[in-house]
Amino acid sequence: MTKPKVGVPRPVVSSLLTPRRAGADGFQVERPSAIPSKPGDPVRSSSWSLISFDVDGTIFRRPALREAAHALGLREEWDEIDDLFDRAKINLRERLQSHYALLNGKRITDILTEVAKVDVMKHVRETVDALRADGVKALLLTDLPNFLCADLVDRFGFDGYIASNVGIRDGIVSGEIDPLTDKRLGLEKYRSRMSIPRSKCVHVGDGRNDVPVFRAVQYSIALNSRVALVNKAASHTMITDDLLDVYRHLRTAI
Repeated sequence: MTKPKVGVPRPVVSSLLTPRRAGADGFQVERPSAIPSKPGDPVRSSSWSLISFDVDGTIFRRPALREAAHALGLREEWDEIDDLFDRAKINLRERLQSHYALLNGKRITDILTEVAKVDVMKHVRETVDALRADGVKALLLTDLPNFLCADLVDRFGFDGYIASNVGIRDGIVSGEIDPLTDKRLGLEKYRSRMSIPRSKCVHVGDGRNDVPVFRAVQYSIALNSRVALVNKAASHTMITDDLLDVYRHLRTAI
């Protein structure tokens, strides 16, 4: 059994590391994170070392893979799986495995073309750049597939991702599916490997599966969440369509 995908882009070093988009398990190491603000400006610093972001509802305004599946003719099957999960007929692992199995045989380019049509928060790239200029890693933490997260890394410059592992062969979804059912555990393993203390970590999310992560980090933001449990569990709640508001808040949050 493979482990959930943990990807941190370029350059590749050591035998544990694998190329992006390969669909294999492993680590990748990010490019240097220092980005000067302006010529002559002092290097900015932050109280935080790592900020993890949920994807659906946090980066995307709507469930991106569900939208793509609907557009690719999988609406009935996809929604039936969601209905079974909502009625507690299947667990989260079964839900994710069933969803991603529906994508077998689909071309990654076709899926990502539909994903790209889903609205995202304003100023995602600017937020990631601002965090990295402060020396903070910006990481995606989601049960969505690795290939979707790799695309977001390319689009917006995130330092990496922790996600479900879905096999890809010759640009087509195929092979073993290993869903990330415990985001908290995925983040804990990443922190341990990267030697980042809990006291330096922040998580931003909107769903019930973000609550355990909120409890495992120093500071948390419930972003545009409609779930009372999520808002109650977070250090701070925020309603906005601009991800830079998260950055501005974290500059003052201790």
